[in-house]
Amino acid sequence: MALLPAAVIIFLLIAAVEVWKEYRDTLMENQEEQLLIVSGTLARDMEVSMLEYQDNLEFLSLIEEQGDREIYFTDFIRTQSSFVSDLFLENENGEVMERTMGMELMDPVYISSADEGMSFWQYENSEGHKYLVIKKELQHGEILCLAIDEEAYYEKLISDIHLGTNGYVMVKNAEGLILMHPEKEQWGIKVIEGRKNMYPDLDYSSLQKMVDEQLKGGSGISVYYSYWWSNPDLPKVKKISAYDSSKIGESFWVISAVIDYDDLYIPIQKGYRKMAVIFVGILGMSVFLAFWIGKLLVDSKKASVEISYLKNLNSTLEQMHRSEETIAHQQRLQTMGTMTGGIVHEFNNFLTPIMGYAELLMLELPEDSEEYDEAREIYEASEKAKDVVRQISLLSRKNVETVYKSIPMGKTLTRALKMVESVRPSQVHLESSIELEDECILGNTTQINQVLLNICVNAIHAIGRKEGLIQVRAACVDQSVLSQEAAIDISDMWKHYIKIDVEDNGCGMSQDTLRKIFDPFFTTKAGGEGTGLGLSLAEQIIVSHKGYIYAESELGKGSIFHIFLPVLEQKELPELFGEQDRNDIRILVADDNAKILQLLKKNFSKLDISIVTCMNTAELKQMLEKERPDVLVIDETIQDSNGIDFCMSIKGKYPEMIKLVMADCVTRETAEAKQRGIIDDYVEKPVSETVILSAVRQCISNEMQHDN
Repeated sequence: MALLPAAVIIFLLIAAVEVWKEYRDTLMENQEEQLLIVSGTLARDMEVSMLEYQDNLEFLSLIEEQGDREIYFTDFIRTQSSFVSDLFLENENGEVMERTMGMELMDPVYISSADEGMSFWQYENSEGHKYLVIKKELQHGEILCLAIDEEAYYEKLISDIHLGTNGYVMVKNAEGLILMHPEKEQWGIKVIEGRKNMYPDLDYSSLQKMVDEQLKGGSGISVYYSYWWSNPDLPKVKKISAYDSSKIGESFWVISAVIDYDDLYIPIQKGYRKMAVIFVGILGMSVFLAFWIGKLLVDSKKASVEISYLKNLNSTLEQMHRSEETIAHQQRLQTMGTMTGGIVHEFNNFLTPIMGYAELLMLELPEDSEEYDEAREIYEASEKAKDVVRQISLLSRKNVETVYKSIPMGKTLTRALKMVESVRPSQVHLESSIELEDECILGNTTQINQVLLNICVNAIHAIGRKEGLIQVRAACVDQSVLSQEAAIDISDMWKHYIKIDVEDNGCGMSQDTLRKIFDPFFTTKAGGEGTGLGLSLAEQIIVSHKGYIYAESELGKGSIFHIFLPVLEQKELPELFGEQDRNDIRILVADDNAKILQLLKKNFSKLDISIVTCMNTAELKQMLEKERPDVLVIDETIQDSNGIDFCMSIKGKYPEMIKLVMADCVTRETAEAKQRGIIDDYVEKPVSETVILSAVRQCISNEMQHDN
């Protein structure tokens, strides 16, 4: 009898150690995943920013006349809301020939090369302030240079991200040259060699291994020993680095989020201590119960009650553990929403001139020319980007419905398969049979592409490293085919469906696994390799498109996914406006983005529609008095004013004028403003003259129906 309490105590101690290990490892993995999300988001943001700067430099390089060049360069810098500081010309020997803003930069350090004859350099001024310079070789041997305030970029977009007590984010190129770091003296030096020159007596072995791994590219987590460079005593500490790579031209830059290991480990340890107090209480209770069990062995009824009590206690502990996981998951989603919500507005402003100039080129070029096809590709790619931005906004607090339109499925599937071709490994072959003509569905192109890509990527993972085959088939079928194959009741609303089959000869799935594949967070991949959201998201997208998806599989023989999407019966849409309407309508556009105004003015002029523009509310009031426009199109945020508030202030003064608001995404305020008649309608960015005219036409049609 004396051995029983001792055995119980030993068992509980062993259980406590195992619970501690699992608790520690799980929370550490969650924290590391959050760090990886931070570094990955910053890497994608920097990649997009650098590409935007390259595009601007490419555009400016096309200006050849010196007089025009000075005007355009000056206007470009003054209208930039980014970190562009100067534009200057160098000869082939690196000597400055012309300066736009008169900045004196020196000590160039080569960083990396980029596409289209461009390269990245790091300069500094006489005060040691660092600038990132992108150079573009021109036709006559000159070099056009775009100077970006690198320190301001780091301070505003990166350095404010706080990671623990001493954590920070740094940037280095593929050769280990430090481009951005919280310690100014480390800018422009090599991670290892530069620090050895500064601090020759330190141990760099662990840091060297971490840097070697990062300079291979990709992303990951590293645990290593290094020093806090901001502390004069240079204490040696254990660190965690979550890193990701930004593709910059022909090379890459490494974005590394560094945090003290103790900043993650100690809070977990403190949390477990609190659990240990509970555990000690449970242990004492268990010992007490053990003595009672030894004393009351003959009483089976009381023993049964005690066993039931312990089961309930274990269930409570498991529920507590699940609650902690749920809280950690919600924190990760909140972090992603906060970081993504802030960039949606800027992305929409970037996409508007891209889509507009593409439409302008399509109007000017012959439809049978190669240049027309290229301009159309730009426009269609911009539309896809617009959908992606709209889906990104779903991660933030601005939750908005995705816009559906008529999609030609033949072209959509062909383009989606090109995406699959770009990601498949060489040993996996892709075959397709698209037996579609002009069939369309009502939906979202980006979401349909996402479904097909998710399923094909799963097929690639199922095939693994062996030789494999993925077959994609698509055809238009009658409603009865879906009823027979899926064995479910189908609505009579849709007469025909587009059937898409994605078949692979991979490892296959058991029937138990097959029943769970569409459950959120269910995955058969190793820890850290999959989120379990791909097929769940695919099912949600198909259901939102009024379609059906199911799978068949057998272990060792592969899998096949069946997708059914209802065919849209449609007629040709009429023109937005006749020639008479175009000549009569007068439009006033108010936005504080000069590029958007310039684009809309050009495109409306091509359509022979009268348009005037302004960039602030004071000028807008004067224009309203002078021009008396039929339509006012105003941005939801124009300088320090609110577009909806402005429309409310002028509603009684211009009752016949149509008022449209350009919004990044639909908010409750926007919807209520339309419902209350403060505005007539809203259009979502990126905008074009086609979208605006369509909204105006709809407003006119609604007014005529109301009058009748």
